[in-house]
Amino acid sequence: MNTHALDQLMGLLQTLTTLSNQLNDLLKQEKISLETPNSIDLLTLSSAKKRLVSELENNTKKTHAFLKKINVTRGLYQLNDFISQLKITDKKQVMSDLWSDVQRLSIDNKSQNEVNGSIIELNRRYTQRSLAELRGQLGGNNTTYGSNGQSMSSKISRNITTA
Repeated sequence: MNTHALDQLMGLLQTLTTLSNQLNDLLKQEKISLETPNSIDLLTLSSAKKRLVSELENNTKKTHAFLKKINVTRGLYQLNDFISQLKITDKKQVMSDLWSDVQRLSIDNKSQNEVNGSIIELNRRYTQRSLAELRGQLGGNNTTYGSNGQSMSSKISRNITTA
């Protein structure tokens, strides 16, 4: 394994680490915005999140392809083994640290995104319930479940303003 290829790989891992850190920060900002109703911030964050996730995905594919090109046949799935077999100890440690950071951030990002998704789902349920109440659809057996498992309020003609 030549030094140039190792430097390229370290650069790719550094990019993944940087993007993962940026996504982590953005997900934390998103959580704060979800806890305080600020739809303008959420739209901006959503757009930035979409861009970052796309960039992270592209760089992950690029790193995976590069690893295959240098005969790491299983790509990222074999990266730990590849790093452990390196002879150049200073690059080995840096690469190991970068890869550990990418893996840790990936787990953190997944967890934070799930928390944010739960907050969004809870807010959606509150909104749905409020709308059902305004339409006069609460208080009876008016809820059914659709094919996707989501609850659906039956369509009742009465309105809270005419009740």
